[in-house]
Amino acid sequence: MTTAALLWVAPPSHRAPFREAVAASAVPFVCLETAEMLLSHTRTHAPLAIILDDLITESVSQLDLIALLRRRKHLAQTPLICLGPGGVARHTAALSSGANLYLGYDTAPHLLTLYVSGLLGRERADAALRGALSRLRQFERAYRESERVKDDLTHMLVHDLKSPIASVMGLLEHALDITQTGSDIYGLRDLLSLAHGEAQHLLNLAANILDVRRMKEGTMPYDPAWIESVSDLSRLALGDVNLSLKERHVSAIVRPEAERVYADSALLRRVLANLFANAVKHTTQGGHVDFRAWKDGDSYVLSVRDDGEGIPAEDQKRIFNAFEQSRHTLHDRFDTGMGLTFCKLAVEKHGGKIWVESKVGRGSTFFFTVPLSIPAPLEPGDLLLT
Repeated sequence: MTTAALLWVAPPSHRAPFREAVAASAVPFVCLETAEMLLSHTRTHAPLAIILDDLITESVSQLDLIALLRRRKHLAQTPLICLGPGGVARHTAALSSGANLYLGYDTAPHLLTLYVSGLLGRERADAALRGALSRLRQFERAYRESERVKDDLTHMLVHDLKSPIASVMGLLEHALDITQTGSDIYGLRDLLSLAHGEAQHLLNLAANILDVRRMKEGTMPYDPAWIESVSDLSRLALGDVNLSLKERHVSAIVRPEAERVYADSALLRRVLANLFANAVKHTTQGGHVDFRAWKDGDSYVLSVRDDGEGIPAEDQKRIFNAFEQSRHTLHDRFDTGMGLTFCKLAVEKHGGKIWVESKVGRGSTFFFTVPLSIPAPLEPGDLLLT
């Protein structure tokens, strides 16, 4: 509970010189005469400010009256001015206990008015700032909760979509097998193959959304080990990309010193598959996709280059952020950027970095590094020493 009044705690004989000064502060005030009255009045009330005469503190010398007031949570920020006879010892004691100012009895009354007005103005500004910060924290909590609900809903929906999509793909594969024999005068094979490719795209998108969440939460399996052939791994990753209707010229050069790397093979395969798929989406039939791997200093560098549409310079800084680089591909397919987000998280999990170099109309090259030695992941019970 708050009373909009200033408390002036002083013996009646000490009030006369400053009565007009206190009245000139333009706020209502209440006069109290003893420490007991002050402690009782402020037990639950927070005044606008307190002017405390030193005689009152001396009357209860067994107590540190100012410190006692400050220990009350609702009075911690209340402006408090002490009036007294002066002297270094009294001045120091009052400020050490928590007073904002210590003024001598010989202070000009109009200065007291200015000090009171200044402290009140500062406290109002501080109170407004504290209120704004409190509202901001409430907004942040509400935002975090809404994000959690949104993420949980997305996870649930995407997780539930994976099974029917996989079933559709199985049926399409079976239908493709059936149409391999006999004539295809209606072009069913092409239509079924196109449907299968689109279903594969949906399945990859669902997997990327789920795995981006798992990476951010730290629940994604991570088991680095020696990969004996990066060339073989890149061929497996390329096989994960559906190129049946959008044929590309693919080349690969892996330097001998970069064939054997230490990484999580499943994550590295997914990174390469996403980069190959990205190259396919942004090039036309007959375009070129080039994979390279080499050693540079204390890291292996792997790259995937295409000669497609390229990426505008203003988009390159945010292309790895989920949903920020949302755009249509050359084939009028909507690209959420989730695959590149997964790549970024997976590469950073290995202690590497990923970036792109591109010019509009001249294609793009995505680079990422894998350190020569990757620290073993910490177990949940490991002790971190700093």
